This record gives sequence, structure tokens and C-alpha cells, in this order.
Amino acid sequence: MLLFCFSFAIYACNEVREREIQLRIQPVGEVSVQGQAQADNKAVTNVAAKKEPGEETYQKYCIVCHRDGLAGAPKFRNEQDWKPRLAGRELNDLLASSIKGLNAMPAKGTCIKCTDDDLRAAISYMLPKS
Repeated sequence: MLLFCFSFAIYACNEVREREIQLRIQPVGEVSVQGQAQADNKAVTNVAAKKEPGEETYQKYCIVCHRDGLAGAPKFRNEQDWKPRLAGRELNDLLASSIKGLNAMPAKGTCIKCTDDDLRAAISYMLPKS
């Protein structure tokens, strides 16, 4: 159990460090040379795939355990795994469990900086769609 929690802590530290590096090395501006035509931003705009609310948080923090059901975690959108956890409970009950941790899951599932709304969205994203 201790080794399991320690590995989560290391994983979370690496994620934070990676985000800090990305923020430090991101471009701060663009070069515009007088007399040269500027590229039309509308033509160059990248269209990002529309993500569901909670998907990003799930991909960064929750997928480690919930993809394969590690340590008894309910698998992503698996109705059989989620059914007993949802019986007579509401989303706020699941949120409370995720905030304080449950069984092998550490508090906030290693996403210490996540807000309650971030966690609520991630939980909703993981639940079976029916």
C-alpha cells in the first residue's frame, strides 16, 4: 500500500514538473516584419478536437488506475464496475469519496490542484453512458 501511494506521488510530481517546463518554454509572441504579408490567422487556425468536460483531467490523472481497474478501481465507463458504486448514491457522494480518497485511491486521486468542479467533471466523464 505504501509503495502504491509512493508511486502515485512520484507520478504527480513528474506531471507538475512537466507542466512547469511547458509554461517556461512556451512562445511569448510572434515576429512580424514590416512590408511582408502576414499569414491570415483564420486560415492557419488549428481546430482542436472537441473534448468532453472532464476528459483532460481523466487523461492526466485518472487513467492510470481507471483504464484497467488497477487496485479495484472501477474501469472507465464499465457499467458492471460502476453499478455497485452508484447504487443509492449521487454524484456528490462520489465526489466526496474522490476528495478524501477511498481504499487504494489517494486523496483527489493525485490531482492535488484539481478543483471540486474538475473532479466532478472527471467523475461524470468516467461514468457509463446510458
